[in-house]
Parts: sequence; C-alpha cells; structure tokens
Amino acid sequence: MLQRLGLVIFVGWIVAFLLRAVMKAAQRARTGTYTGSPGPWGQDQRNQEQGPRDNPSQRHRSPHEVLGVHPGASQEEISAAYRRLVQQYHPDKVADLGPEFRELAEQRMKEINAAYQSLKRHASS
Repeated sequence: MLQRLGLVIFVGWIVAFLLRAVMKAAQRARTGTYTGSPGPWGQDQRNQEQGPRDNPSQRHRSPHEVLGVHPGASQEEISAAYRRLVQQYHPDKVADLGPEFRELAEQRMKEINAAYQSLKRHASS
C-alpha cells in the first residue's frame, strides 16, 4: 500500500513537472521571450521567435544562413541541408504541441522554402 502511494506521488510529480515545462514553452512562444540555451535553431532563433515583422534585422538573412550552408556549397549539400531542416521544422511534426508551435514552424518552413528556391534558381542560371 505504501509503495503504491509512493509510486502515485512520484508519477504525479513527473506529470506536474512536464506540464510546467510545456506551459513555460507555450508562454515563451506567445510572448517571444527567450530564456535558455539556443536549442536546435541556433543563435539566430532567439530573435526569429518574434517573427521577421517584429525584428527587421532578421528580415535580410541570406539563403545560405537560413539553410546553414557556406556560400560555396554544392547543390547536393544544399539539398541535404534543406531535407534535414524540413524533417526538423515541418508543421506536422509539432501539430500536437499547439497552434503557437505550429505557427512558428510554418514561419520557419516558409523561410526555409524561400531560401532553397532562391539557391536552386541561382544554381540553375
């Protein structure tokens, strides 16, 4: 009986911890504040969370910066970087996390797609 009570308390603590973490992430997404490590989007994501409309300095990132490739990258490197980013930031990957995360993923995917199309056009001309 005492072991079950301890297990229930432990599981309850874990659930509460996870809920707090999700609520904090949702709050950060709504307010555009950032506290913590850069995460998978890197250093530029700190300002990108606010969106390109709110931060004009982020509006003019080069396509190479967006895809994370060097300016002399081959078409294979560009395609590989594009596929990696699509797997990571596709809106369907975060659909269950809520509308805020889906909106951020959609913005990021628009940026990634535009950068890829730009580099593809440049390579073919």
